Amino acid sequence: MIEYFDAITLGRSVRGEKDYSVIIIIGNDLVKFIKSTNSSKFFSAQTKNQIDIGIEVSQMAREEQLEKNSNPIQIIIDLIAQCLQRDEGWKEFYKEKMDIVNNEIHKSISEKDILEVLELEVKAEKSFFMDEPEKAIKHLQAIINSYAVDDYIEKAWYLQNIARYEYKLSKVSSNKTQKSAYKNNPQLLKPKEDINYQKLSYINENRINRIKDWLSSSKNYEELMLDINEILENLSFGQSSTKFEKALQNLGNAIGFLSQRPDNEFKKGPDNLWCASNNEYFIFECKSEVKDSRNEISKSETGQMNNHCGWFEQEYNTQQVKRILIIPTKNVSSQGNFTHDVEIMRKGKLKLLKDNVKSFFKEFKEYVLNELSDSKIQELLVAHKLDIKSLNNEYSEEYYQKKN
Repeated sequence: MIEYFDAITLGRSVRGEKDYSVIIIIGNDLVKFIKSTNSSKFFSAQTKNQIDIGIEVSQMAREEQLEKNSNPIQIIIDLIAQCLQRDEGWKEFYKEKMDIVNNEIHKSISEKDILEVLELEVKAEKSFFMDEPEKAIKHLQAIINSYAVDDYIEKAWYLQNIARYEYKLSKVSSNKTQKSAYKNNPQLLKPKEDINYQKLSYINENRINRIKDWLSSSKNYEELMLDINEILENLSFGQSSTKFEKALQNLGNAIGFLSQRPDNEFKKGPDNLWCASNNEYFIFECKSEVKDSRNEISKSETGQMNNHCGWFEQEYNTQQVKRILIIPTKNVSSQGNFTHDVEIMRKGKLKLLKDNVKSFFKEFKEYVLNELSDSKIQELLVAHKLDIKSLNNEYSEEYYQKKN
């Protein structure tokens, strides 16, 4: 995807109104970030319009490539040259598109909201600096009440700041508020008192309804596939453990499961846990950073898996659990042993899962997302081997125990 900028900067691309640049944006995470409605709301009207210009020009280039069967790289080079060589046709096209936004007099409601939030944040910090924590708390609570009621991540951030202010008034209240913030977003500071583990349970849950809810969170099919492509790109060997485990959690949510990262959220338990139905679970230990050249699973890795299997037995009263270690090799060191039934997901099986997930969601291109029937979604799950039976049988294999 190509974005073009004259006089307005993306990052530090240009520094003055006479400057111009071309930025090529690659990677599903970046493309999703600039195109998603969830993040684009933070961009200025000018930046949004520049992104739209980039999308329009990219689409024109794609159509030209298909029409002339041309080298796509050469088309991109020609487009870049039009901007950098100050082609008059390009300049006129860009000016016409940008004038539409630049001629708008009134700011959008979202921009006004941002200014009001920033003003309340400044008032809160000033009040706290003046040793008036009660006033500071009041200002941040106003932000939560007006702008972050349904945004749990944003709400958690402001609750953490309220906890900081409350510390001057009551350490007990401060810790209580921090616990509330942490429950909404476990990436924040952990409170002094331990957080009790919250079990996953399918009480009053329905997988198909959860898939529908996940689909409806996307504005359209294009945005849906941006989300899927980002998940699948991060769900690859060689990715950092944080990205990989988050992608696996998001995948669980996307295919209708309750999905959790116990080790990340509660500092105990496996990397990932899916609740597939009443009393049926998948636990995953992820080793995405292990190199392909490694030819065995170490004693410490089997021990870690054993500990997490024990944790699951302690927390959940069920034998219906699939235990999967995601790692490039299926050979267990002669020094290590599994104490439970564990299977291995290697690169080939992981790719198969990713391919089936992508083909499943690509089916929705021809449908209105919020009008899909339960029976159709179930039919597609089975067809693409994402039903529970297939998930148990298709994507992992038995390990090989090395002998002394």
